[in-house]
Amino acid sequence: MSEKYRNLSKNTLLFAVSNFGTKILTFLLVPLYTYVLSTSEYGIVDLLTTTANLIIPLLTINIQDAVLRFALDKKNEPQDIISIAMKINVYGCSVVFVVLAALKGFHLLNLELPYVLFFFFYYSLGAISNSFNHYLKTRDKVRVLMISGIIVTIVTCSLNVVLLLVVKLGVNGYLIANISGLCTGVFIQLFLGGIYRDIHFTKEKDIQKEMLLYSAPLIANSLAWWINNASDRYIVTFFCGVAINGIYSVAYKIPTILSTIQGVFYNAWSISAIVDYDKDDEDGFIGNTYMIYSAACMLSCSFLIIINIPLSKMLYAKDFFLAWEYVPLLLAGTFFNGASLIIGCLFTAVRDSKTISKSTIIGALINTVLNFALIILIGAVGAATATLVGYVVTWLMRLYWSRNIITMKVKWNIHFLSCFLLVIQAIVATFNIGIVYECVIFIALLLLHKDIYIKILFGITDRIKKK
Repeated sequence: MSEKYRNLSKNTLLFAVSNFGTKILTFLLVPLYTYVLSTSEYGIVDLLTTTANLIIPLLTINIQDAVLRFALDKKNEPQDIISIAMKINVYGCSVVFVVLAALKGFHLLNLELPYVLFFFFYYSLGAISNSFNHYLKTRDKVRVLMISGIIVTIVTCSLNVVLLLVVKLGVNGYLIANISGLCTGVFIQLFLGGIYRDIHFTKEKDIQKEMLLYSAPLIANSLAWWINNASDRYIVTFFCGVAINGIYSVAYKIPTILSTIQGVFYNAWSISAIVDYDKDDEDGFIGNTYMIYSAACMLSCSFLIIINIPLSKMLYAKDFFLAWEYVPLLLAGTFFNGASLIIGCLFTAVRDSKTISKSTIIGALINTVLNFALIILIGAVGAATATLVGYVVTWLMRLYWSRNIITMKVKWNIHFLSCFLLVIQAIVATFNIGIVYECVIFIALLLLHKDIYIKILFGITDRIKKK
């Protein structure tokens, strides 16, 4: 195994330990949320977190992406990079505080105080955590992220159980538990990761300008990504009501399983894609990695589609069970989103943030138009359909434009056929045509990628023998 694969495998394993524990325990809390909270309460909280995730990249000028790219550049001092990022984060937090205080003070915000406080802290901690996460990656402190993820999970889950079941605080308990978890993570990264020693006042105006020139175009990318990923919640709320949005929002919990797998690899790949970028892909590292990743995520997606209904019966209490209908299309959309993110890292390697933004914007525009058209016709299923189409378009655009920056060694005929079959399976599952057809497609995907699994099997066997 070459050094490239070894480093990628090591980082992937560390991120897996960090993320899987977090996501699995959080995932297991879904039945608790759907049992204790009403569909309306869950819908409101979802809209608040969705809105916060929208304005984080806007007010921080997507500085966290510049942290990753510039802190890995050996000509820059990493301490200057994180210091510049923190200065911009402080500006963003100040703006949110002033705006919320003004809106609440003049009675222009029709939200109870706990929701307002939740929004402010969710935004502030989320923005700071994004910069810390990217900085620790560049400083080869992935283990700190792993420890942080595990402790945050324990804190969040424990508080949720105590505050919802024992103290019975309802939605306020949910808000307190989740903010406490985020706060714990930031403090661990700040002190255990030694970031507090690196933050200082810097006059490096040239580096700050370069960082902002790189990250500013990514604001459009983040906005478009948000439209693809979250704008449907607002449109569903407008046309169908906040209760239906609560059901639609909880449907994302099963796709979160797949996005967790993707997120683990993406965190490791975002480093390797920059450090090991090769325009000609001479050793096939980039092409092989893309195919292995796609095959693993595709089969995971296909399997989750097959077990969607029984899994929904376990997870979704009461009226929330209706969410099963939206899951297959959202799962397929999650797959294509993950694939486009992997391709996007290659554009990051060559500092081409404009192409990343352009592809996402095109997908977002198509998604928005379809959202309005389809939600009116077929309700929340239309939102899931629009999300899938938006992600597919973004993925196709990035693949097409990536030809200008790299020649990946990939069996494209097999890859495109597999993607087509996955979409067909999602459609079959949405209309509940028959589990047999879904299983046939799963087996077909397994056979199409058998060469990859054989390589992985032999690779694991060789490593075991060497030990």
